[in-house]
Amino acid sequence: MRLSEHVDLVGSGAAGFDLTDPLDCHVYLVRGERACALIDAGAGRGAEAILANVGDAVPEYLLLTHGHADHAGGAAGLARRLPGLRVLAGPPADRWIAAGDEAMISLDRARAGGTYPRDYVFPACPRAAPIADGTRVDLGGGVMLRAIATPGHADGHTCYLLETPGHRALFSGDCVFTGGRVSLQNLHDCRVPEYAASLARLAELDVDALFPGHHEISLNRARRHLTTARDLLARGLLPESTT
Repeated sequence: MRLSEHVDLVGSGAAGFDLTDPLDCHVYLVRGERACALIDAGAGRGAEAILANVGDAVPEYLLLTHGHADHAGGAAGLARRLPGLRVLAGPPADRWIAAGDEAMISLDRARAGGTYPRDYVFPACPRAAPIADGTRVDLGGGVMLRAIATPGHADGHTCYLLETPGHRALFSGDCVFTGGRVSLQNLHDCRVPEYAASLARLAELDVDALFPGHHEISLNRARRHLTTARDLLARGLLPESTT
């Protein structure tokens, strides 16, 4: 599904557009003149469908927003099918993904609560490596992705700012959604003060499009979603929470 000149939606589950497995988050393909990158990997059971939607492109990068299974569970399978794929995530999530640490990514609690089937497992992806705040990934032709550390929803959560000639977009993972919604969960690494600081940081960005990890996508005037979340927190309120 083409979203913009450089961005395709190649995966999406039940909390989105039902393109691939129901457990999948939105999975995006970003195309440059020299290289391509995937943003997030889905839960893993829809890997073949994601790659079919990628078509002839051969992604060189997999940039993960965080370690939760619906975003990173597919990393191992994609790395196996794409031998040259560089898998990157914000620390400490990169270590949890590399080790398949189901406790630290809170999969044990999510599975017990029925979010995931009892037989779902998170395969370790030893190829996962850290990406630092501010790291730039140059895909060629003026297409650049920049990592922005945004802890709060989960430790290691990272958004990616896409900068192309005349257009800027934010891949926001589960940090912020359209309407200024957020995702607060009763998990060990969901932290409100850090979340507030991340939202304030994102609201300073002038972006045209917002590409979140689930639900609706905003293709124009997207900064309003970021400022809505920030302004609610500035008034001492919590934005509406979604999953």
